[in-house]
Amino acid sequence: MPAQGTITYRLIMTVPLRPLGLAKDLIEAVGLDVTYVYDDLIFIEHNAFLLQMEEQGENIGVWFNTESTSADRPEITTKLKAAGKELSLKVSDKGTFSIARQGDDETFQIVFNDHEVK
Repeated sequence: MPAQGTITYRLIMTVPLRPLGLAKDLIEAVGLDVTYVYDDLIFIEHNAFLLQMEEQGENIGVWFNTESTSADRPEITTKLKAAGKELSLKVSDKGTFSIARQGDDETFQIVFNDHEVK
């Protein structure tokens, strides 16, 4: 009689593409709220920064509003990276953005400015 074997399963945790629930948890972990989501962009209350969900689900970029206080950006980035690590997210500082209203309607243009390569 052959020995009875056991079947083992290995659980592999993966982060889904555009993990809105995890991104919301990330923002709430630093004491803020999500105000609006459009495609891969997540707008945060007070508009100091926004998040962009990247091609790999665990990668999330942070873009700071050009009108935000630049001295506060490193602390915000550090908090987001620490909170992201707890959620298996990789948070990276991408650069800045600005918003301009288009005409008289509710249309806006977002301009992203990558960090300068030195």
